[in-house]
Amino acid sequence: INLRDTQEIPNSQEIFVYRDSGASIIIDILQKADIEDPEAAAKFHLDAIAEDNDSMEHNSIIIQRPITNELSPIVLDGRQVLKKAGSIHHLRTLFALFRVKGKNHDVVVSFNIPIETGQGCGRNGAVTAEQEQLITLDFYRAVDSLRIVDYNLFAV
Repeated sequence: INLRDTQEIPNSQEIFVYRDSGASIIIDILQKADIEDPEAAAKFHLDAIAEDNDSMEHNSIIIQRPITNELSPIVLDGRQVLKKAGSIHHLRTLFALFRVKGKNHDVVVSFNIPIETGQGCGRNGAVTAEQEQLITLDFYRAVDSLRIVDYNLFAV
């Protein structure tokens, strides 16, 4: 489901949600982080997401895997602990940073997967273990298949 149809979303962002859970897909075109090291830039962007979520705690690891995408994304697997509506929520964020060569932009693809929402897995928007596996496969398919067809989309 494209959230642009139901709420105001910035022009530089697309948000989609899964019909059967609280999981979401967010694609952002951001100003390039002024950090040369791609892994540090990826952590910078993911830390900013955690901060925007008012995360009580967060961590991430870099995923080393064969890359089939010529854009050479940096992939992180992050975990956040959030307090919402008086209960503790655990959120897994699968995150990919694509540095756009020759442009002043980064493209970020993140899949947010609510693991626990205070009422158990599979309840109140939290995913089941099976759903988490399927969403993870969707993430890697999206990362492997993302292509930039028209670089004029990005201002210099």
